[in-house]
Amino acid sequence: MSKLIGNPEIRHEMERGHFAHAYLIAGEKGMGKKTLARLLAARLTEDRRGLAERDEHPDVLWLAPKEPGRQIPVEEVRAFRREAYVLPNQAPRKVLIIDRCEQLNASGQNAILKILEEPPEQTVFILLASGREAVLPTIRSRCVIWEMQPVSEAEGVAYLRERYPDEERALTLLRAAGGNLGRAMEYLEGGTLLSYGELGVRFLGKLCRSKMQEADRLLAGVPKGEFHAFLDSFSRLCQDFMRYKTGCGEETLVFSESILQIKGFLGRMKLEQLYRMASLTLESQTALRENGNENLIRICFIAEMGELLR
Repeated sequence: MSKLIGNPEIRHEMERGHFAHAYLIAGEKGMGKKTLARLLAARLTEDRRGLAERDEHPDVLWLAPKEPGRQIPVEEVRAFRREAYVLPNQAPRKVLIIDRCEQLNASGQNAILKILEEPPEQTVFILLASGREAVLPTIRSRCVIWEMQPVSEAEGVAYLRERYPDEERALTLLRAAGGNLGRAMEYLEGGTLLSYGELGVRFLGKLCRSKMQEADRLLAGVPKGEFHAFLDSFSRLCQDFMRYKTGCGEETLVFSESILQIKGFLGRMKLEQLYRMASLTLESQTALRENGNENLIRICFIAEMGELLR
């Protein structure tokens, strides 16, 4: 259980040892859903050799999309469902884990629903999803729902400090990740959040001086496949702008140094403009996930942001 950071209520439920036949673990990427699923599988199979945590246990089976963004075919769901009726090899229970349930279509979810209505006694299902709303209400009603929560700053920094010696930077990026420990680790390892945040400030400077071509050249320099990372940083930058403008939560600012450099710009901006800036960024993030055409989305983002700041 020491591998599960935060989430005291879930830890308490695990320690009680009263298990259900189906669980829905909900939370955004990086919140520890897979870690929790492996720990729960270890408890359910009474695994003392660490096999479940290494994905090596013969009675713990996983189903996930073959590629990012692709649906799980209903044929694979039905084949996986049949495993529920096969007796465990060595454990008292068999555990079937379905990752990224938001990538199940209606047919796939209904295939799962059928077995959850009358589950085999020896099988436990663990469903992982980005949010509880990602699965059908009829499935939710048959599951114990565990929603992953952000870790506290004290717990998060203590964990990160064992891996990254710069405590101040770890705290800054943990705050930027909203307490999402996995995302904070990505920020620390990749280092893109702060660098792209600085790029976002320079980008705004070009737009405010109506230098559209220079603004375009700045964002054209973002490596292919990385525009989503720029938008993530720009989204956090917009949050900082609004916190600074309203005087709310200034102690949590990630880009405090950059904000000091553009105080004049923020002083001239209306709060409605900042809200719109944040909304445009969110719309671009959604479009990128659904469309995938980075170049088109980048051009639209620059044009709309330029119009907003003109």
